[in-house]
Amino acid sequence: MVNQQMLDYIKQQMQQGVSREQIKSSLMTNGWQAQNIEEGFNNINTPNMSGAYSAVPVATSSSGWKIIVGIVIGVAILGGSAYLASQTIFKSEETPKISNEVVNQLPTETPSETVTSQQPSEQPTPQTQPQNPEIVFADKLSSCTKYKATFKHPLTGNMLEKEILGVIGGKCNYVEQMPNGGKMECKYSESERVVVAQYYKDVANAESVGTSFSADLGSGEQKATYTINGKVVDNPLQEAMTSGACVISGY
Repeated sequence: MVNQQMLDYIKQQMQQGVSREQIKSSLMTNGWQAQNIEEGFNNINTPNMSGAYSAVPVATSSSGWKIIVGIVIGVAILGGSAYLASQTIFKSEETPKISNEVVNQLPTETPSETVTSQQPSEQPTPQTQPQNPEIVFADKLSSCTKYKATFKHPLTGNMLEKEILGVIGGKCNYVEQMPNGGKMECKYSESERVVVAQYYKDVANAESVGTSFSADLGSGEQKATYTINGKVVDNPLQEAMTSGACVISGY
């Protein structure tokens, strides 16, 4: 029996350039009788045809339904619902078919690795804090390295000079200007210069430094007391002058 759906399908396939034999073969595969197909071709130019269908119409005969059921069961066995979603059951013979072997040979696209160039982050250059000149001087004195510097006298505020002359005659020779044209000359042994150098470092690093003097008018004896951070300490410079390692002149 010819119906409108079959006629629309035949017309649509012919407009796409599909041959009569191919159309007939597709319809017969889906349960249509050859006599009905020929009748459909004979009536293809009737004015009652509506819009085209892209799918092949399925015959309503019992043999047609058996074919359809067999196809559905076969598809389910091959791949289940995923296969149904990805495959078209009815295709014209001109539709290119890709076998499983060809599909397996197709190269799969692998995600390319994105190489991110890591630029070294710019780190701020650490600012070097200028070292305390008195600590520099103390280090030079400890090793008796030749060195000359200016300093501000703690009592008068005058800018004066001091100089390490190096080791002369087994002693570390040192000269320091004093206010009002005076001069102090020292010849330190190795142990003496190390102790004196440490005293200079302690004074430079101290939060507070103090000096007090006392004198006995009867005997004429004088005594100086030195404090660093509130602690009374011995001043090795005073000891060096008492022992004769340091001599003051010019007064």
